Amino acid sequence: MRRTLVEVVKKRDVRSFAGSLANALVAEAAHVVGLIDRDPDSPTAGCMDRTFWAWKFTDFAAPRLQEGVCYMAFLGTRRLDDNPWVGSGPLFQWIGSALDYWTRVQHRDGSFDEAYPYERSLAATSFSSFYVAESLEMLGDAVDQRTLERTRRALARAGEWLLTNDELHGFISNHLAAAAAALEHIHRFTGESRFERRSAYFRDRIMDRQSPEGWYDEYGGADPGYQTHGSFYLARLWQLTGNEALADSLERSIAFLAHFVHPDGSIGGEYASRNTQTYYPAAFEMMAHRSAAASWVAGTMRPSVLGSAAAGLRAVDTFNWFPILNNLVFTYRALTSGEPAAEPEEPDAAASTLWYPGAGIARIRRDRYDAYVGATKGGVIKVWDRRTRRLAMSDCGWVGRTYNGGIASTQYADAAREIRAEADRIEIGGALSQSSRPVMRPLRFIAFRMFSLTVGRWPAAGRWLKRQLVRVLIQRRRQLSVEFRRIITFEDDRITVADQFAGDHEGRLESLRRSALFTTIHMGSSRYFVLNELDAVADGPSEHDDAWHVDPGRIGAGITAARVVTFH
Repeated sequence: MRRTLVEVVKKRDVRSFAGSLANALVAEAAHVVGLIDRDPDSPTAGCMDRTFWAWKFTDFAAPRLQEGVCYMAFLGTRRLDDNPWVGSGPLFQWIGSALDYWTRVQHRDGSFDEAYPYERSLAATSFSSFYVAESLEMLGDAVDQRTLERTRRALARAGEWLLTNDELHGFISNHLAAAAAALEHIHRFTGESRFERRSAYFRDRIMDRQSPEGWYDEYGGADPGYQTHGSFYLARLWQLTGNEALADSLERSIAFLAHFVHPDGSIGGEYASRNTQTYYPAAFEMMAHRSAAASWVAGTMRPSVLGSAAAGLRAVDTFNWFPILNNLVFTYRALTSGEPAAEPEEPDAAASTLWYPGAGIARIRRDRYDAYVGATKGGVIKVWDRRTRRLAMSDCGWVGRTYNGGIASTQYADAAREIRAEADRIEIGGALSQSSRPVMRPLRFIAFRMFSLTVGRWPAAGRWLKRQLVRVLIQRRRQLSVEFRRIITFEDDRITVADQFAGDHEGRLESLRRSALFTTIHMGSSRYFVLNELDAVADGPSEHDDAWHVDPGRIGAGITAARVVTFH
């Protein structure tokens, strides 16, 4: 009887969450429709980049914003409480116009751009094709035949391009996962097995690069935030194909991700490879009937989906808003599928120390706290009080200002750095490194556009440009002659972070301070606001004491700065 009552309560909770999610989805309709150029006589009819067509502040419409058609297709075909859009003729007209515009901005070779003209982006081609294909599945014959046929031809051209193009500037699993899922859809539309084989190629590349620790590769490391995104496309691919090896891979991914769900409902952050804190819930709801870990993550993170604990719909900007909104569509579909969830179980809940040497990340759990250390990121540490479920400490390392206005820091990803990890002690070595943080200026922008519109039209030149952008924005750094060593010790009721500096700063450093929140690489999907940032900022220094600031002039003699956090 008790178990039956528990099951009833769980079903009621799921129904309640599904109802709240449905209300939230319907509430976004006016916003989304308002982004579309709905004037049929406009040269940009169907464009969903309002900054381009309405404000005219940019010279380039972002094709990925057309991914909003997936949400609109769901809204127009799914009966929800208080949904006046279902079966709406005008809505279907605007969907058709948005699909038409997507086909018009496609290059002749089948590719799409993302960040600049003639980029020919695998990400933009894969993501937008996936969501357009999902839209067609939902719409059926709700839009006119001419639009359907034109869109299917554009999908086939996108598939042709994906047959012979790959991502060469870095290994980014979530991009490849979208490519695999898009190609599976294209295979189903066309019946051509070559698209199915190419889908399997991308899928297998991701699985081959999956770490034995469970994480999918994101620029050479593990990033829980992005992994929630990439796992969705793989989960959808699994639904479409039933591939058991993929399902097993997803279960390992989810077991890893479960360890980085924080007590306050946030996930990921600066200790990971790409610093992201976004949470995409669909994969966990889709896998909840099969995986106890997925069921636990889904249930634990439901309050975060429509709140501010994790970076979600309320927090993100234009370029992640539609991916998250569409993800909520698939979350709702999974919640209302009728499949009962597995009994939730947190993996390794009793483990006091989890050390992932491949990722360079540790989770240290004591009765009073959970601590997360990004060892390969120079010892970034985040600590949550398990009783209050609030962030108790955020220490992203040391950042220095150079006399010429540059930035030097202890925080950068280096898988080869010296690390000693024990149950109650982690020691990290390295050197201060100058990082590049450029922004676009008018003359630089003009030069960039001139290149992309002339030489950059050639695919080989475009690939060269992408590699240079990645090198400048993500990979480039120069070490200073300042060595540092961070020693973190863990006791039942306290954590001590001690930093030692030695060497010659070569007269470059003007200041050096510990910082609660900062990042050193370009990543547009990081640094969205999450609620615990208020605690992180409050945790910062009130005085210029030695735990937070050091005098660069003393580095040559060797200095130590220590900070202690105590749990009473």
